[in-house]
Amino acid sequence: MGWVDFSSEDRDRVKHALKQLSEPGTLDELGIGGLRDGFADLMFPGFSTLQTRAKYFVTVPRIIRDYLHLSPSQQRKQLAADYLEEQEARLSEVLREKHQDGTQTGISGSSLSKGERVARQPSSIYWVGLRTWKLVDTGGSLRQFLQAIGSSEAFHGSIYGDEGDDSDAHNVVRSVYLDRFVPDWLDKVKITLTASEARFLSEKFKAGPALSLPCLLEIQGLREQALTKTEFPALAAWAADQPSLPGRTREYVAMAQAFSELIYGAHLRFNIILVRNDYREHDALLGDFAELWGAWRTQTHATPADIFRWLEQTQVTLASHTTLFLTRWAEGLIQGASDIELDKLVEHQARANKKERSVLNKQLPEGFAWLGMARLDYRWRQVRTVLKDIQEGVAC
Repeated sequence: MGWVDFSSEDRDRVKHALKQLSEPGTLDELGIGGLRDGFADLMFPGFSTLQTRAKYFVTVPRIIRDYLHLSPSQQRKQLAADYLEEQEARLSEVLREKHQDGTQTGISGSSLSKGERVARQPSSIYWVGLRTWKLVDTGGSLRQFLQAIGSSEAFHGSIYGDEGDDSDAHNVVRSVYLDRFVPDWLDKVKITLTASEARFLSEKFKAGPALSLPCLLEIQGLREQALTKTEFPALAAWAADQPSLPGRTREYVAMAQAFSELIYGAHLRFNIILVRNDYREHDALLGDFAELWGAWRTQTHATPADIFRWLEQTQVTLASHTTLFLTRWAEGLIQGASDIELDKLVEHQARANKKERSVLNKQLPEGFAWLGMARLDYRWRQVRTVLKDIQEGVAC
């Protein structure tokens, strides 16, 4: 993929979106992933469905700071990028060894054998989050940041004051934030947060994007209440009843939930179409889907005007055929369109979106129960895990 006239921040944002769409469980047959991610970025900026534990928000900056504290000769022997890759692999092995009992989840590379390395290291997965929450204060990509560390002789060991003008080096050191510098941290690391790390992350979240939920939950002391909401619909209902949350934040959450419900019906019809088109009989499954559809159809859903408002608020531009589909879907529900008419809309959109790659052209797998998106989570599961790590850490 080539990049033309994009800033490093723009490139990272687009790469982040593309990665979201390629992740397991995000099969986007109806082409609405852009709007889903737009809402997720408003509510939970800097989070990704690949993020597993809060610890990596701390370990990546620690490794970078470790490199900056190497002697000049050590830095010249090894590029920052190579050092980061090597230390992340070591961290993975240490954590796997430390938590062999299986009581902890979310450890990068936990399914690998000794010596094997993950395809994407935490530094890549967490970089947008590290920048968003100012754990690393830079506007550049990970590659640019690491290249900048090695691009000037002033960086090489100048924190020791033994060569050159150290202003650039000190700026780099000051742009990488830690709760405190611990030289031997890797020897005793665990996937859980220390009390110091948990308090540090809480403070960083408080200073983050002002209308985001992680920031507001920390500032207003609502983290513990929010953690009781395991699913996004429950979180949305709870947030609607929190007058202390800014009106715009509550509005973002309400819009996201309305979109989730609207598009859930379309994905339900899509699965009904898949089952009906399959050569095998799925009477029980069709009965279950019919019951779900009947209950969903009795509810009031968003209007075409709501859809344009969502696009405006998220600043997302969907493919023209997808915007048209969403508005026609909403209008069809208002006008009481038949199931046959609604199915035509859904099937046309699926084929327009994926063309010959649509699963409509493929045989359903054995044991089929549902394909593609259902009710949207907006990365709440990942955010909740991080907040839970903080909650448990501050209680230590």
